[in-house]
Amino acid sequence: MSRRPLAVSLPRRLLVLVLAGCALGPATGQATARLDALSMSLEELTAVRILATPKFAEDAEHSPSSVSILTAAEIRSFGWRTLADVLRSLQGFNVTEDHTYAYGGVRGVSAPGDYRQRFQVLIDGMSVNENVYASVPVDSAFPLDLELVERIEVIRGPSASVYGGDSMFGVVNVVTRSLDGGEASLAAGSGRHLEGRVARGGQTDGGLGYLLSASGFRAHGHSLAFPDIAAGGYDGTARELRGETGGRLFARLRSSDWRATLVHSERDRVVPTGSYETEFNDPAHRERDDYTLAEFAADQSADAHTTLHQRVYVGSYRYRGNFPYAAPSYHLNRDGAEGRWWGLEGRLVSRALAGQRWTLGFEYRDNLRQYQKNADLGNSCYDASLALLPGACLDSRTSSHLASLYAQDEISLSRQTLLTAGLRFDHRSRGGGQWSPRLGLVHETEGAGIFKLLYATAFRDPSAYERFYSAPTFDYGNSAVHSEHMRSLEAAWEKRLGNGRLSASAYFFRLHDMIAPDASGIVRNSRALTGRGLELEFEQRWAERFSLRAGYTLQLPSGEGGRPDNAPRQMFKANLAAELGGGFHGGLEAQHVTRRLAASGTQAVGAYTLVNLNLRYQPPARRWALSLGLYNLLDRRFSDPVAEDSTIAGPRWSMPQLGRTALLRGSVDF
Repeated sequence: MSRRPLAVSLPRRLLVLVLAGCALGPATGQATARLDALSMSLEELTAVRILATPKFAEDAEHSPSSVSILTAAEIRSFGWRTLADVLRSLQGFNVTEDHTYAYGGVRGVSAPGDYRQRFQVLIDGMSVNENVYASVPVDSAFPLDLELVERIEVIRGPSASVYGGDSMFGVVNVVTRSLDGGEASLAAGSGRHLEGRVARGGQTDGGLGYLLSASGFRAHGHSLAFPDIAAGGYDGTARELRGETGGRLFARLRSSDWRATLVHSERDRVVPTGSYETEFNDPAHRERDDYTLAEFAADQSADAHTTLHQRVYVGSYRYRGNFPYAAPSYHLNRDGAEGRWWGLEGRLVSRALAGQRWTLGFEYRDNLRQYQKNADLGNSCYDASLALLPGACLDSRTSSHLASLYAQDEISLSRQTLLTAGLRFDHRSRGGGQWSPRLGLVHETEGAGIFKLLYATAFRDPSAYERFYSAPTFDYGNSAVHSEHMRSLEAAWEKRLGNGRLSASAYFFRLHDMIAPDASGIVRNSRALTGRGLELEFEQRWAERFSLRAGYTLQLPSGEGGRPDNAPRQMFKANLAAELGGGFHGGLEAQHVTRRLAASGTQAVGAYTLVNLNLRYQPPARRWALSLGLYNLLDRRFSDPVAEDSTIAGPRWSMPQLGRTALLRGSVDF
């Protein structure tokens, strides 16, 4: 039975149409203007205003948080395929892959099997977290193509005073770009992977900007040896691993003071890993996700100093999983979830008071549907003794709502010092009220750099899945579980060094009543988890042709029983981009992750080092480009910790990962 949301099916016709469109080649129109991989200076980068992430439009350097901004140029330079690839390159982030989903952890909090990341993911300021599992995928199920991204803004530290729950460790905002003309791309890679995308954007005669993009992908999958299955005397080679079909649709229409956005994605993935004692290497084990989000937002100027921002949104999410079992006779257990929600928000931002920018806002969200169902053989249910009972194993139909008020004031104490004070109150239909304060101080010196100090609290409510998912053979949910809470203190320093930048961030947090399954697999509130850590990063540019971003992460979390699972003590990461001349560009990245614990600290998963290489060729003054990405270039064999699980061969606590893979991509503007 599934412990997690996302996966999805795409009608094959969409993939065929998209690939056919890619094969048409260039047409009339204006070529899209693109940033060169090394064209943006560090001064320009740090001056970029975070338009949608803090709702208060701070710039990166003067935000009280530690901020990373990754550009479209970096996405192209390093050949990042998914949001998971992006997060892996960042200090403090750890991504785990169990071949059903990839999920991200931050600052040593990444419990195996916990797909609900403790940070919010946004697209142009819209939350992507759905309302059943409260999670968001960072792999191929993410609902936006990275080719549509202008930049990715990563705000570290508790952000509940701005965004409420699920932002305990920060916010990742994916900002989409504009397009003037058309573009198409086609890619093929390992695992018989094939994908294509077509897009068109511009401006209508009436002055409205528009963007429409559709993509599709299909992969046959990989073959990979599973030593734990082979040790049980079975054929241990999984086939069609990460085999999948899917697609994405993005549409946007906007004027100077309003915008309308539609995001839709689907994915259907084969999962032959034999998890939850399912039949190993059975292609009938599939997990599907379908996600849709629509938003209408408008801005109105009340006067020269005050602006009213408003938005209304609606979303839906659907999950379906088929789990094959051999006993008592071959059958499929069917697991499903369906979520629907709508909401509205308004905020008033004013500079009427000299030296201040204050914000008042409210938000209301109605979770209309939070349904979960599990059944065997139609609408029957096998219990633990394999007796067939009438009725479904689980049929949970719930709903909930949330109302929030928040305020923030940014006060210039002097030309060098900025004080930020924020407070939010969330009232939930389940869980009552919650206050979330935030206090930040930023001081810029003449020559010693910028110093930041941030104190904040945050909370995380149990999801509908954590509260209500209980079946005869998988008793997981607990209606008595309550919210977890965190207090955090972080100090950061940034220093410009010519064409370079050096930054350091030290943090301490204490997470109370952490939501996690106990030894029996039932969700409980555990004892406090304490975290301490250090993140260092260095950026440098040489001769406008080479750029380097390198960093070191030290994580020292400690909880009940000692160090938690899947929390590497150290991580080293480096990204080198180079303009090689003649239209050639190269991107080389290396990541080293130290040993991690698994199975409640009783097992260890070894350290690993990955090297990825991306080569890109774009002839000068041409409208087309080719790139070749080689991932896990040195073909290292490594594993990730996963949730303790039972297979037909015995217990499992780690999952082997893929070796070397490749992806060849061609793109054209028209």
